[in-house]
Amino acid sequence: MYMNETEEETVLIKLKTGEHIVVPKQRLIADSAKFTELFVTLNFDEHEIDDFSPEAVEVFLTLLDTKVLDDLEMNMFRELHKLAVVFEVVWLIDSCQAWLKGIMNTASTKEEKIFLFEECWFIADKLKNELMMDQLIYVFAHKDNKSLISDYLSDISSLKSGQIDALLRLGGVDTDIFLQIVLQNLEGKTELHPNLKYLLDGMNLAWSREKNEDLFLEVVDSVSNLPEISMADMRFVQKLMSDTARLVRPYKQERKTRTTLVFDQKKDRELFPNCSTINDVVKAVTDDRVTSMFTVVELLSYVFMYNVPNSEELNIFVTNLEDLCTKKQLQKVSRQFLDYFTTALNYSSRENSKLLISLLNEIKNNNQLSTYDGNVIIKCEKGVDVTEDKEVTRMKFFKHTVTENKGYKQFYTFKHPLSVNCTETDSKCGFILRQSKQEDNNTLQLCTESDHYDNTEIHTHDNISAKDMCCYAIWSGTCGSNRVTLPVVWRWRGWSYWLPDCTDMKLEGVYVAYNVQQYTVSK
Repeated sequence: MYMNETEEETVLIKLKTGEHIVVPKQRLIADSAKFTELFVTLNFDEHEIDDFSPEAVEVFLTLLDTKVLDDLEMNMFRELHKLAVVFEVVWLIDSCQAWLKGIMNTASTKEEKIFLFEECWFIADKLKNELMMDQLIYVFAHKDNKSLISDYLSDISSLKSGQIDALLRLGGVDTDIFLQIVLQNLEGKTELHPNLKYLLDGMNLAWSREKNEDLFLEVVDSVSNLPEISMADMRFVQKLMSDTARLVRPYKQERKTRTTLVFDQKKDRELFPNCSTINDVVKAVTDDRVTSMFTVVELLSYVFMYNVPNSEELNIFVTNLEDLCTKKQLQKVSRQFLDYFTTALNYSSRENSKLLISLLNEIKNNNQLSTYDGNVIIKCEKGVDVTEDKEVTRMKFFKHTVTENKGYKQFYTFKHPLSVNCTETDSKCGFILRQSKQEDNNTLQLCTESDHYDNTEIHTHDNISAKDMCCYAIWSGTCGSNRVTLPVVWRWRGWSYWLPDCTDMKLEGVYVAYNVQQYTVSK
């Protein structure tokens, strides 16, 4: 079998069927470090690829020639992507993953969702790359995944712990489906299977109990009444009950105190000049002057302008921050936001940018500090001039040009986890933020009075709280020949230092990152 009949130097690729393909050596080594090692460094003249189907190998070799992945059959993806990984063809790895992400964005059927989950799990489990699973969870976590979860967990004993973790994250805020699955898996059983125990231990049972206490107690009774339950498992159930009861009390109390202030410019002005070192950032978190990791990230971009910490200081900082974030339940920063930040910093010529990128990547890889699915990212749909009652551009209401006795309203559509059963049909669930100015101080407040929502096509619920919100903007600018995305928590601050030559600035959108971590199924 021949791929090319010219006189150029060729090598043999042997297939699992015993057939072989004659391939130009240059085609193989042009983009593959592995083939370069085999055919240049080791000077082999043939190589056997017997772990893949002949069809997949032929497509792979053709793509090395055309260097274009236009379309792909679903049943070919796994082998082709694995071939690209094994032979280290970077452009093809990226193309395969881009194709998979495209399927994620359009998938609607159960079959498509199952395919995506299986492929992302294979990549995470066998190829040791969890980024695609993280992306899948980001896209799917706040959608209806009941059928996918039910199919996978119908026989939980056959799953690996990593699959259970991923399914919990995919569950988003839907706890009932997991409690029902526990009951189904307990039918006819005499003891608690380790995977069921793992599932229960990984669930946010405080939220599960508050959402459906009858179902929660039925699960606890069913587990406790297993005929052959061990003493260790009985102690496990008792601990779950006591831990859950302890969490539910402050959980309910906290929501009774509804806050409305999202942003206060005066506090913001006082915060940054007093945070010139990373120790100052830790102190600001300790003193509750900072309640979101989004703000911590922007503070770090400010600190690194003036005082670059050493490696020992950074290690201590991350440890302290992780401890504080857990104790004080800071809003975690979305990893997508961090990706924007680090991508933009890659265009910076500042020497200290490399160390900042390294720190932000460490934060991204720390589950106590960052999240893919713990925040719902909500884009502002429109802004309205309160005085003139007319819609305005995002640029106008985001920039601090509000005058005394004048304000702007920002409109957001969002269904809170506690409002998923809302039956109102004449308007959408959501909230309005009002930007106003008094005594030279801009504030952003959550509108809570019912008359604020008259004639707006939006209604709100009492469970919406300003303390769970972080408002930020996405700008874009031109750096050389590249268009760069720049995230900004509320006001423009540091990018003029990191990217001094960035021009043609444009506001792309204003967003609220709404913290739903306490309402998700997974802990």
